[in-house]
Amino acid sequence: MRTPDFPWDDLRQLEALERTGKVGVAARELGISVSTFYRRLGELEALTGQPCIKRRPTGATLTEFGSALAHVGRRTRGGLQEVLAQLRAKQTTIEGEVSLTTVVALLPLLQAPLARLAKEHPGLQVTLHLGDDGPSVRQHEVDVAVGVMKRPPQGCWGRKLLPLPSAVFATREAAARSPRRWVVRSQVEVASPESAWERAHAEEVAVRAPFHSMVDLCVAGLGLCLMPRLIAGLHPGLVEVKEFSHLVAPLERTLWLLTHPDQRKTPRVVALMTALGQGLTGDASHR
Repeated sequence: MRTPDFPWDDLRQLEALERTGKVGVAARELGISVSTFYRRLGELEALTGQPCIKRRPTGATLTEFGSALAHVGRRTRGGLQEVLAQLRAKQTTIEGEVSLTTVVALLPLLQAPLARLAKEHPGLQVTLHLGDDGPSVRQHEVDVAVGVMKRPPQGCWGRKLLPLPSAVFATREAAARSPRRWVVRSQVEVASPESAWERAHAEEVAVRAPFHSMVDLCVAGLGLCLMPRLIAGLHPGLVEVKEFSHLVAPLERTLWLLTHPDQRKTPRVVALMTALGQGLTGDASHR
């Protein structure tokens, strides 16, 4: 009797679940429904005779067997990404797809550079990934990353863009209000240095929110907000509350552009990094 072909494609589901930690997120990434995700895993478990996941009220986790299969899927995914990266590096035309990852908080700074890039290279398509745990440049999962860090991680090629100092901003009305109230980071970001600073200095909280929402709430006048100066500069209605300037100085970070060393001369990657570097710094030397 013929043994059924092993469903290699289903290993992508286990790899995605291990990487994202949530069935819903993994299913969305793969472009399938949660019910389809579970159905395919059920078929895989029936074929192998081994459970791949443990279902719990809080979600699903991989079994030891599932982790082993996810490891195979991860190696396969990495190998494919490396082959595709090598192919892209040999292409000389600035067209096709190039991918970019960054955190949601930095998106407002990237909109103008991406708009100019689209105008200059209409054949180039940018795939944008937003989130704190985005795809990896080092593992060839994404072409370019814009991040805030002290130095590039090992295995990445980085271009230092500019310092990213923070300050406290508010509308004039919110800054003059007594008592002052604050817009602070949600509990999801509780481990960040900025969140620790808020716990020490933001005495009366008006609202907690993810950072990308905090800026809009501050602009609406809900309270004082700690944010990068570059972000605040996009909103003319905000003024700096300067009495906090010396307290915020230690929070200064650095903005970096990252890519894989193999990709740094690929025309599409060069075009994207040039547009971002020039747009963020206003420096023609990034051409």
